[in-house]
Amino acid sequence: MKVYEAIALGAKELESVCPNPRLESELLLSHSLRIDRVKLAIKRDEVLKEEELERFLKYIEKRKSRIPYQYIVKKQHFMGFEFYVDERVLIPRPETEILVEEALKRMKSGDLILDIGTGSGAIAISIAKLFPDCKVYAVDVSEEALEVAKYNAEKLGVAEKIIFIKSDVFSNIPQDVKFDLIVSNPPYIKKAELENLQEEVKKEPILALDGGEDGLFFYKRIIPDCKFYLKKGGRGLFEIGYGQREEVEKIFLENGFDEIEVIKDLAHIDRVIIGRYNL
Repeated sequence: MKVYEAIALGAKELESVCPNPRLESELLLSHSLRIDRVKLAIKRDEVLKEEELERFLKYIEKRKSRIPYQYIVKKQHFMGFEFYVDERVLIPRPETEILVEEALKRMKSGDLILDIGTGSGAIAISIAKLFPDCKVYAVDVSEEALEVAKYNAEKLGVAEKIIFIKSDVFSNIPQDVKFDLIVSNPPYIKKAELENLQEEVKKEPILALDGGEDGLFFYKRIIPDCKFYLKKGGRGLFEIGYGQREEVEKIFLENGFDEIEVIKDLAHIDRVIIGRYNL
């Protein structure tokens, strides 16, 4: 089978699976061949080796079973960096880049940052890469997620700048450490909505998705305890889900925060909420 024929076959197989089946077919084939996607055009009339075709068809079958593309190719791009991802961690989303960008805007030399629920390490590592003069603590309750985050930190050359701790929110963070910023993209999907998620999203770790009955469980856990770990004037920055702005803002105000800011994403949905601790 020739390259162009394989692309057409893959696209046909994925028609009912994803919105852009040809693109995903090309991406999976280029991954199978270990080449950049742009080189497929040059090789369009080349005949695939048996093992190359087998590998490609195996990837197509995985995608047909609704395994996310990122888990098949074991990578996701975030903030201009390539992160390793697999089923142990949530796949970093483009909208979470807003959280990183807003954190970077508020940082100064020597700042100490805490990333709660680090997952793949995308937030913590991006901050460490893009703002060299800082120190980052990255915590997660999942040992498996921390293994992925540590691997990414080594791969991207910032392992010495990040302290990884297995911790259920603040449980294992030294109480004498005070942070300038606490950032988090916590689970915020309502428990009742989990069954209605896309099949691909259901393949991601439930721990990284389940925000409790009202979707606010982790905001209610994290924000009240920020006062023990933030410097006065320090800020908490959190990604939020659709329709959660008012409730999370209320939690901030009830716990000594002021100067509340809300940043919208490209779809004009409230995506990041920021508060300054002032007690």
